[in-house]
Amino acid sequence: MEALMQQETGGAMGFDPLDADIRACPHAHYPALNDQPVQPVVGHPGFWLVSGYDTVSEVLMDPDLYDGQPFPGRDLPIMSAMRPEPHKRLRGAVQSLFTNRALGQLTPYVEAQVARRTALLAEAGEGDLMDLWANRIPLSVIAHMFGFPDDEADLERLHGYGDAAIRLIIPLGGPGLSAPRGLRSRLAQARGVLAAAPLAARMMRRLPARDRRAMLGFPNPFADRPGFPRTGFARHPELIGQIFAFNLEVLEIFLDHVRAPGTSVIDRLIPPYQRGELSLAEVLTSAMQILVAGYETTANTLATIVYRFADDRRLMDRLRADPAQIEPFVEEVLRIDAPLQRTLRRTTRSTHLAGVELPENAQLIVMLGAANMDARKFGDPEAFDPQRDNARRHLAFGRGIHMCIGAQLARLEARIAVEAFLRRFESVEMGFAGVPERITDKDVGMWGFKHLPVRVHPRVERRAA
Repeated sequence: MEALMQQETGGAMGFDPLDADIRACPHAHYPALNDQPVQPVVGHPGFWLVSGYDTVSEVLMDPDLYDGQPFPGRDLPIMSAMRPEPHKRLRGAVQSLFTNRALGQLTPYVEAQVARRTALLAEAGEGDLMDLWANRIPLSVIAHMFGFPDDEADLERLHGYGDAAIRLIIPLGGPGLSAPRGLRSRLAQARGVLAAAPLAARMMRRLPARDRRAMLGFPNPFADRPGFPRTGFARHPELIGQIFAFNLEVLEIFLDHVRAPGTSVIDRLIPPYQRGELSLAEVLTSAMQILVAGYETTANTLATIVYRFADDRRLMDRLRADPAQIEPFVEEVLRIDAPLQRTLRRTTRSTHLAGVELPENAQLIVMLGAANMDARKFGDPEAFDPQRDNARRHLAFGRGIHMCIGAQLARLEARIAVEAFLRRFESVEMGFAGVPERITDKDVGMWGFKHLPVRVHPRVERRAA
C-alpha cells in the first residue's frame, strides 16, 4: 500500500498515520512531512497533519486556540485533554509526587525493582525483554505509587487495564472510521456490553450520588465515525469489562483512602474532590491515564535502549567508560524514538497555521515524532548521536501545560535501568526466541515493541593476578 502519495490538488504530500506499514516504520516519511508542516490527511476530511518542530511547538503552547478536547461540545475528563483551568487543578493535586524531593524518596524503590528485574533477566538468559524487564520495571513503580499490590498477578492485571485503556478510550490516534455494522460485529459489541454490565452496575452503586450523572455523561463510546477521533470500543468490545474493572478497583482504593488517608497518587486527589474542585469522573479517568503514562511509554523507552545496545555493541562500552554520557544517551533515544509519536488537538476557531488556513473544529494530528526529526532544529536528525548537544530539546514529552507530568520519573527510571544493565551485562543480542515485533495495533501513536526477544551475556568479574 502506497500510504505516502501525491494529492490530486496542489501536489501536497498525503500521509495516513494509521497505516500499519507506516506505524511499523514511520521515520522515513518524516522529512517530507516537515517540509510541508500542515497538510490534510488523505481520505479523512476535517483532519490535518501538523509537523515541523516550530509548528508543533506553536500548537502545543497555545491550548486556547488548539484545544486538547477532541469532541466539540463534550469535555472528556482526561488530564491530557483538559482545558487550562481544570487541568491546573488536577495537575496541581498530583504534582507534589513528581518533584525532585519526591523522586529522591522514590529512588531506592526504583533501584530495588530495577535490580530485581535485571537479576531475573540474567537468570533467564534469554526471552522476551518486554515480559522479563521493560514492562515490569515501570509497572512495579507505578503500582507502588498508586498503592496497588505488586506481585506478578497484580502487575499482569494492571498491564491488562492499561492496554484496554489505550485501545478503547484515550483518543490520541487519528481519524475515526465508520463503526463495524455487520451482524457479527453487533453481536460482539452486545456480548462485550453484557459481560461488563455487572461491573458497571456495581461501580454505579458504589459511586456517590453526585458523581453518577457525570459518569453516565461520558461521550458515547460507540460513536466512532468519520470526522472525529478514533476510539476503540466498537472494535474491541471484549475489553470493555477491563475498563469498568479498573475504575471499580481505583474507586475502592479511593473510598478506602478517604477513610484512612495515605501517601499515594489517589490520596493527592482526595482533598480537591472533597472541596468540589474535581469530580470523581475526573479522578478515575485521570488515574487511568497516569497509570498508562506511568508505564507504557517508559517501557517502550527501556526496550528501545536495549535495542540500541544490540544494534551497536560499542554503545555499552562507551557508556561504561564514561557514565556521564548516560543521561545524554537517554535523551537522544527519546528524541529519535519518542515513545509517543503523535497527539491530537482541535482548533477552537478558524486560524492560519504555517500559512495554511484551518477551519474551526479542525482535527489536528500533531506529529511529535516528526518534529523531533526536523533538520532545522536537529542537525543530521536521522543519525543517532548520543553526544548531540541539544537532544534534550526534543518534544517526546510534549510541551506547554500538557507536558508529561512524569517526564522526570521516566528519566530517573531510564537512567537507573541503564546503569544496572551496564553493570550486569557485557552485551545483548536479538532474535533468539523470535523476531522483534513493533507495536502497530494501538491507535494512539505508541512507538515501541510488542515483543523483543533477546539473549543477554553477563559480565565476567576479572580478578587481579
